[in-house]
Amino acid sequence: MKTRVKQRDFNDVTYKDVHDTIFPADVRESDLIYAKIRERDSGDEFMHVRVWKLSPLGIEILTPPGFDFSKGTQLDLKLQVGRQNTLFEGLVVAIADVNSAGKSITGIRLSRSQPIRANNHNRRQSTRWICSSQFFPVAVAPNPVQFNDFLYFKVRDISSAGLRVLTSLRNKFIVTGMTLSIQVSFPITGTINVEVEVKRATLAAEDGKDFLELGLEFSNLSRHHREILGQYVLQFSDAESLEAIRKQGLYPNSLTSGVDYSYVKSEADFKAALELRLAANLDAAKIPGDYTAEKMADIHDARSRILIGRYNGKVVGTMRATFCEEGESFEIESFIKLPNEFPRRDQIVEIGRAATSPDYRRSDLWYSMIQHISIMAVQAGRPFGIASTTPNLVDMYKRLGFRRTDLSYTHPLYPEQIQIVMTIDIHEVLPAQNVGVIAWNVVWREVADYLLENNIGNIANYRSSKARIYRILSPLAVLQSHFSKRPRRTSKSPKTNS
Repeated sequence: MKTRVKQRDFNDVTYKDVHDTIFPADVRESDLIYAKIRERDSGDEFMHVRVWKLSPLGIEILTPPGFDFSKGTQLDLKLQVGRQNTLFEGLVVAIADVNSAGKSITGIRLSRSQPIRANNHNRRQSTRWICSSQFFPVAVAPNPVQFNDFLYFKVRDISSAGLRVLTSLRNKFIVTGMTLSIQVSFPITGTINVEVEVKRATLAAEDGKDFLELGLEFSNLSRHHREILGQYVLQFSDAESLEAIRKQGLYPNSLTSGVDYSYVKSEADFKAALELRLAANLDAAKIPGDYTAEKMADIHDARSRILIGRYNGKVVGTMRATFCEEGESFEIESFIKLPNEFPRRDQIVEIGRAATSPDYRRSDLWYSMIQHISIMAVQAGRPFGIASTTPNLVDMYKRLGFRRTDLSYTHPLYPEQIQIVMTIDIHEVLPAQNVGVIAWNVVWREVADYLLENNIGNIANYRSSKARIYRILSPLAVLQSHFSKRPRRTSKSPKTNS
């Protein structure tokens, strides 16, 4: 009769030396888990051994007679889990019971050998972003050992290089060096399927419960993967700015999904808008370097609605909409006289002081502010807009449906900067007149949809035959816009402040 190896108590010192607080899994002879060992750097042939128990931190093997290992012996260990092989450096930390065949149980703590690094080598090459506690991504991967079984992970932070995840301590057969094919689901933004390598395995506690914490490294990320990752990081992480995300090789599709819009309601809001106007115009070299934020204000601010967009609490975009009542005049009328063919003042909104943070250029932030101002103007019964901009931005305005006039002037706030007067009829662009299919789908379609849903404005006009055709072409238009916004190494980002 064989002598059974006695069951060790969970709190036994030997047990903790090998596996810490993880209760190891029993390995049956039929399981697809195999090991070979030899003394460290001995040059001897690897010898097959029976795996007795396994956890992500350690392994117990049945060692036959003749293997006189003692505590502290260093080993080379080849571990095969499923079809995956990993080479470990192992340290014998415990020698347990002996069975009737004279085989002892040797407990080995596992570690992966790391390449020698130069003293100035930065181990972390990518920024790590903490996931929002309200919108944690989740991941799932097939169990490499057990049939029709899956491993589930909670993603806690993200970088362009990989993920930090938590999983149940029940997952005993995850070891460093293993490759997993995982599907990661990001709230709202999308799902990616990607291969990762387990680079680190340790214990972590969260909400009073122990978990296995893994560091996963992406094997390869496609452009599509980087867009979904970037969009999640932008909307739900602690990322500082859009530019910081892009510098890590991630490419969010839409900034405005992560921006909160409101109108200036306090002195602090107004000060933040003025500081952004100053920063944007200094970056665009439109104003002298000795200007202060206070100089970016004027008397028209007091009777205007000033839109501000915040990302992570920071104002990153602002635009001013000025309304004239009887006996008042627009800012532009300080320099030119409005032509007689212009609509009445009570049908006009003056759009000005647009500014976006330099860190958020090459995004849809400016377009989104135009959408907000346009909806507000239609709701107020003022569908005709006037704006002024520098010559280099005229074409951008025209693509959105603005018309260039023959009027121009020089504004004292912007020395030596000619201002071209542009006009727009929102009731004209919403039914897809005087605007191309890309700009209409990117900017004006959402405005038209909102006004239709809420029965605001000239509803019948928004359902024009041209607008219907543009809607059919929407997938192609949005795709073209998406490719046009991709970063180009050889071109400088346009400035979108005026």
